Amino acid sequence: MSDKQKQSEKVAEKNYDPNKKNQSGTDKDLEKVHEQVNDTLSQGTIDEKEKQKDKK
Repeated sequence: MSDKQKQSEKVAEKNYDPNKKNQSGTDKDLEKVHEQVNDTLSQGTIDEKEKQKDKK
């Protein structure tokens, strides 16, 4: 297995942990994606918001 594959597997195994203090770049990216997914699930997508405005 190449070094690149090992590194990819290591990154793929990471999970977002909101309590983690010293965050690496990957952890910060995971946090950003976590927030975006959470916002989309709770608020909906932009196009859905526009549809809702049009109905009112």
